[in-house]
Amino acid sequence: MSPVKKSTDICYVISHGFAARMILQTGLVERLAAAGKSVAIITPDAADDNLTALKENPLISVYNSDIKLTIWDDDYGVKRRYYLEDIRSNPVFWEKHIYSILYTKSKHPWKRIRPFIYYPIYKMIPYFPSIRQRFRDTEGSYLKDAKATKLLREINPKLVVSTYPINYLEAKFLYAAKEAKIGTLIHLLSWDNITSKGIFPVIPDRFIAWGPVMYEELKEYYAVKDEQVHLCGVPHFDQHIQLKKTTGYRAVLTDLSLNAKAPYLFLAMSAPRFAPHEIDIVEWLARSIEENVFGEKMQLILRPHPQNVQGSLGDNRWLKRLDKLVSKRVAVDYPQLVNSNVRWSMQKEDMVRLSNLLVGCSVCLNSGSTVSIDALMMDKPVIITSFDGDKKLYYWKSARRLVDYIHLKKFTEMGGAKVVRSYAEMQREILRYLQTPNYDLEQRRFALQRECYLNDGESTTRVVAAMEQILSNSSTHHE
Repeated sequence: MSPVKKSTDICYVISHGFAARMILQTGLVERLAAAGKSVAIITPDAADDNLTALKENPLISVYNSDIKLTIWDDDYGVKRRYYLEDIRSNPVFWEKHIYSILYTKSKHPWKRIRPFIYYPIYKMIPYFPSIRQRFRDTEGSYLKDAKATKLLREINPKLVVSTYPINYLEAKFLYAAKEAKIGTLIHLLSWDNITSKGIFPVIPDRFIAWGPVMYEELKEYYAVKDEQVHLCGVPHFDQHIQLKKTTGYRAVLTDLSLNAKAPYLFLAMSAPRFAPHEIDIVEWLARSIEENVFGEKMQLILRPHPQNVQGSLGDNRWLKRLDKLVSKRVAVDYPQLVNSNVRWSMQKEDMVRLSNLLVGCSVCLNSGSTVSIDALMMDKPVIITSFDGDKKLYYWKSARRLVDYIHLKKFTEMGGAKVVRSYAEMQREILRYLQTPNYDLEQRRFALQRECYLNDGESTTRVVAAMEQILSNSSTHHE
């Protein structure tokens, strides 16, 4: 009789660089190990630099997922959106449909043809609901994977955790865990995952939520019970609180050849796919800085999104235009990426650098990204640039559409950020915040509390406690 394999407490499946930041760069895994919990990490790249130090800990093990995704796996994700979602009522899904018809850069014939096939099926579903039900009934055949089952059997975890459950790779492991009657948990990497990514292929036993907004969305979309949700905050924002009253940003300014004692605006960019003419706004701001529109000492730091510099969403022409803007008062801070098969995996030092840049800035500008919440953590005012420079683009290609995405609409309606729709509005709001930094501060703090629960730097502690509680209450017993 073969011996029973010793169990692992927690198995994280990490497919995305932003999730890697939340799990691997916050001390969360080390904290779990310090609490005596064994942790396994499944990832497309076990050689990722963020995992190097962790491998030395005897309670932490790392595994390559060893599952190669094909175009048909991608197609499954697209197909289920048409079959399961009301794409016309959700602006994110409808924009993706419009983009796939009018603007896609793909040369693959099936990717160009499929929206014309799937959309008529979507239109038929209200009249023939059995189409949707049949897809749901057969979805398991898409998700069942022998390699996922085998690897989980080898790891023998008590709890499998997904951070990006719409990802096909992570869904396969959640499905395998469900089949094996292993406990499952979703610990979401971002605030838009519930309303913008579609129905999760596998619904877990429990969830870790950022704050009240995410908690309410889980109840609305998945009818979860109160005891299934653990309200914890955001581990990778804890660092912001630790650096909030420090002056480490001055060293970053010096590194960027700026005046370490002078104020600066901070603009976090999006990929051209989402804000096609953001580079024009960036150039306008740089000219305004040089012309002393915001004062003789004001500086500007521009930070491209990782999607700008890596992957299919980027545009090298933007990078050349950015480099031309560098001066004594304008700097470009490029994100520090890891050479990894995990998309947009970032160096740990980059996370510290971003926190420092937010600590010292006077105003944070972006077209609608998570950096808005990062900035609120520092009590910094946020301006969302909901326009396309001087251009008048079709709405479904324009940056204007972003503030109508459900998560951003909620955020701005709560007062989390000021939306501007022209250069004149942007200039006016920047000047107002420079003159009155605490303008609408209470509204901003309210939005932050709704999105992230407690702004106390203890989110990682709460996640560890939630994990311990889930494991202690688990009905699955391993020897």
